[in-house]
Amino acid sequence: MITNITTIMFILSVSDEIINNGTLQKGTAISRTNDSEGIQIYKYYNYLTSSTNSDSEINDNFEATPFEEENMYLISGKFFITQDGMINVTIITSVHLPLDKEDIPTMKPTINLLGKTMNYAQLSESGFTLQIQVKPYLSKDQFNSFLVNLTHPPNGRFKNALTKARKNSTVHATGVFFFAENQLFCEILEFQFVSAKVETDSTVTVPWKSKTESHVETSSTSPKSAIEQRIASVKQNLATQPPSSTKTSMSNPRNKRKMFATKVSNISKSLLSRDQPIEIASDDDQEGIEDNEEIIEDNEEIIENNEEIIEDNNENTGDNNEKDHDTSTTRRRTKRRRSNRA
Repeated sequence: MITNITTIMFILSVSDEIINNGTLQKGTAISRTNDSEGIQIYKYYNYLTSSTNSDSEINDNFEATPFEEENMYLISGKFFITQDGMINVTIITSVHLPLDKEDIPTMKPTINLLGKTMNYAQLSESGFTLQIQVKPYLSKDQFNSFLVNLTHPPNGRFKNALTKARKNSTVHATGVFFFAENQLFCEILEFQFVSAKVETDSTVTVPWKSKTESHVETSSTSPKSAIEQRIASVKQNLATQPPSSTKTSMSNPRNKRKMFATKVSNISKSLLSRDQPIEIASDDDQEGIEDNEEIIEDNEEIIENNEEIIEDNNENTGDNNEKDHDTSTTRRRTKRRRSNRA
């Protein structure tokens, strides 16, 4: 998290330590916080790039100034607070101020903080107080969290923002840093929420969103193409067409003879159908044609049997006629004999 500090320090002690390709300066410093005897003690770490480094770009971008005892510097750096109230600073930038130690200016530290709120803002006679937790990272041994109390006047410009702050909200604040009753305080100069929340009352128009919505509306009302109309027509016909039972009845061999009547007209129609041209059919249609041919053959056998029955009936009719003729002749002869006897 962000924990940066800016202040003017007077260097009390310096010790150099060679690390890798640079020099690490460590020591103590002091700053004047008010016109009386108010002071703040610092423990600093100032890393310097080696002057023997052949990389000219690094030397050109050199921002940290080597510290010398009893000199003043305007510094900025990352910081955290120790248990004894000392501020540990890792120097980022420094500028030498050519002033005598008797002329050291008064300057309260200015800090930038990024942290999470611990509770709701409290309002008292002195103003608003909002406690946040920050956890800076200076090194593997220096990453302890600490609490800072943000303060603001009761009618200040950040009144509404402070009253809207909720627990565990992520906020960023810039202000003047000071100690009071062994607690850390920051008088707010700038305050804002850090969140990915999307504002619902935004007036920004997203061009591709409006284009997509208009495309959906026009596509729903636009006429269908020829292919779409064809697909819709086929689906509608399939939905309204009743299921066919021809295949089911043909699959049962017992129903073959029931499908055809024994009338001569139906038989003649089935016989005439044999003279029609044959179209190339699929396997299922071919099986149906073979079944029809078998049925036609059966019908031909029935026709032959009917013809034989008709011939037999004709013969029986002739025999019956002869018998009736003989019977009538015998009757006439009998009547004649009876009349002669009389």
